[in-house]
Amino acid sequence: MLRRRRLRSILRPGLRLLLVLSIGALLATPLAVSWAITRTQVEDTIGVSPTTFSLTTSGHSELRLGIAGTVFVPRSRGPLGVVATVEGPTAVAAGPDDGGGDLASYVTPQMLTLYSGLFHDPEPAVHGYIDVLEAEFFHELIVSELFLTLVVGGALLIVLLLLPPRRPAPRRRQARWAGALLVGLVATSTVALWQVDGAGRTRAASGVYALPALDGTAAAGSTTNSPVLRLVLGDAVPKVQTLVRRQEARARAFRDTANQSLAASRALMAGPREGETAMLLQSDMHCNQTMILLQAQVRRILSTEYGGDVPALLAVTGDLTTNGTAAERTCIESEAAIAGGAPVAAVTGNHESDLSAGQMRAAGMTVLDGSTRSLAGVDILGDGDPERTELFGATRLRGRETEADVGRRLYATASRDKPQVVLVHEAYAAQAFLGVSDMTEFLDRRGAPTEPIEDDDVRDLPAAAVFYGHWHRSILPRVVWNSDGTWTLVMELDTSGGAVDTPTIGHFSTPWTPPRQEASFPVVFLDDRTHLVTGYQLYSFRVDGSVSVLPRVEVGDRNLLSSPLPDRVESVGTPPSQEGPRS
Repeated sequence: MLRRRRLRSILRPGLRLLLVLSIGALLATPLAVSWAITRTQVEDTIGVSPTTFSLTTSGHSELRLGIAGTVFVPRSRGPLGVVATVEGPTAVAAGPDDGGGDLASYVTPQMLTLYSGLFHDPEPAVHGYIDVLEAEFFHELIVSELFLTLVVGGALLIVLLLLPPRRPAPRRRQARWAGALLVGLVATSTVALWQVDGAGRTRAASGVYALPALDGTAAAGSTTNSPVLRLVLGDAVPKVQTLVRRQEARARAFRDTANQSLAASRALMAGPREGETAMLLQSDMHCNQTMILLQAQVRRILSTEYGGDVPALLAVTGDLTTNGTAAERTCIESEAAIAGGAPVAAVTGNHESDLSAGQMRAAGMTVLDGSTRSLAGVDILGDGDPERTELFGATRLRGRETEADVGRRLYATASRDKPQVVLVHEAYAAQAFLGVSDMTEFLDRRGAPTEPIEDDDVRDLPAAAVFYGHWHRSILPRVVWNSDGTWTLVMELDTSGGAVDTPTIGHFSTPWTPPRQEASFPVVFLDDRTHLVTGYQLYSFRVDGSVSVLPRVEVGDRNLLSSPLPDRVESVGTPPSQEGPRS
């Protein structure tokens, strides 16, 4: 009996505190929901237009274009809709003579081409933005719920401590508690409803105009408060729809030609020899839907011809996206699916955002961040681009680290971990890793890939291969011969998506059009015993859709591959005991 009393005396304060906090949480919930609805806000980009996304309780969604007017879209989840407040095309996007962001800048031929993607398959793009907004809403909800629970619970606890102790009958006490709880819940709910009433709403002009031009699209039934915007959309939407049909026809024709060319070249596609591992590479795809499908087709053919584990992995040196927006989540998922279930190692490029990196991880990619990872028995080291470039915009450092800093840091890590493969996005990072002063001069001094050079004028490299992209050009790689007889393949990857290397508002690539320049990617072969590169094969897609499957290029010293291994080779690329980052 005494033990029970002691136990009750110990548990009673804790249970009372738990009860008070539970009541506080219940009372705080309406206020937390209203706070989250009114405070949730996400900034992203639609095309090249900075856009702020928020919530409204008006029972529809809105596209606000400033003085141009507002489009009211009859889509919502119950009373909750999305408000997209568009600042307008930037000055560089609109062009010097296009008004720098006025209504006319939205309907230039360049802008119609850029925004035509909203008419190809708008649902994935819309869901990408909504998912980010939804995540921010729940973050705001959790934070506000915890804060208000502590505030309301603390206030209740103080009231209980200040009230004189009374001992009414149990039923009367329970009734009082229930009544007080009900009154409190009604009060907080009333405040919450008052707070969210009209949240995010815009008073439409006295006349609301229908937008029949949007019938048959995802925005069917929309209206606007601007007669000028109604006229502009009535003229622009049919033009965009015609443009979309032409783009889709050209992309379909390109794919048909390329698939026929691949089928005719099937016998030329090399697989790994006995004791080799095949690795598919990609760089600067920039969400090109056509080339994503075609690289996946190459992977399927190789798997059919040489086994389901060929290629064993996909390695990506960045620039999967065009602008790193929430709308590009679907294309990242499609790029991850190219591997067909094989692991994917990737670094971010200058066009990826922090959001993109999260999308890449969510798609199942291993996003390298400066540590060595083991995938499919291949040790891979890499890190993302320290620079960030907006579409048609400026380039800036994400932090304090430069390209050279990244290269030097990765060299130090590689000297310890001895990875087989190093991935970076830009040549300037690769240049620092190699310890050379000029990458173009370094590549121009290449020799034969199978003939060792005694004095190679490059320091020994602690990796079997270094890959980078960014420059969107096709150029021969170079083999560096290390002092112990091993070698390192240094390869610059071309754009796998056939994207224009320096886009301007008058000349740029889009994800839904065929490649604007040659697109290519290699399959690289690694020796399982020495962990060195033994060869590569290049797949090149010309702008007319024809494909060249070039002969396999042999790499390295055949004598070393068939002889006892030097001490250093035995330590290069030795798989760690467990997959994952090394300590």
